[in-house]
Amino acid sequence: MNKQLLDKLKDTSILIAWIFGLILISCLCWVLSKPVRTDFLRRSINNALIYSANSQQLGQALPPGSLNPGLEHLGVWYALDNGSKAVIFSIIADGIFLPCAVIVNTNGKVQELIPLSSSGRKILNRISPGIIQLYIKRIEHGFLKDSL
Repeated sequence: MNKQLLDKLKDTSILIAWIFGLILISCLCWVLSKPVRTDFLRRSINNALIYSANSQQLGQALPPGSLNPGLEHLGVWYALDNGSKAVIFSIIADGIFLPCAVIVNTNGKVQELIPLSSSGRKILNRISPGIIQLYIKRIEHGFLKDSL
């Protein structure tokens, strides 16, 4: 009876170790592939900006620690040629998932909100202006706290 319990415990511990190992490997792959993912995202967004006749192009991704931590977790931040910054994130409201780019000037004020999907302008009109202002104020407030 004691041997059966030990065998069962051994099998369970091996299964748990395998699951933990798979989770650890997937987490490492996710963290270590971030530069590749951000570069792929930058190229895709630049193509979408060209398609929407926007002359601005994203530069390199901003390094971690260069912004307020509350802003860094909002999305992926990129530098623009004119010193401004852009963040790529998704607005989520009423079951609508809309990927957007927001251009922020050097003073921390939002200049432009650009929907990144093909039907984004139509969808943006369906989202409440209060939700959009909530996202914009969150970005601007993060820059205000960063400058204090």
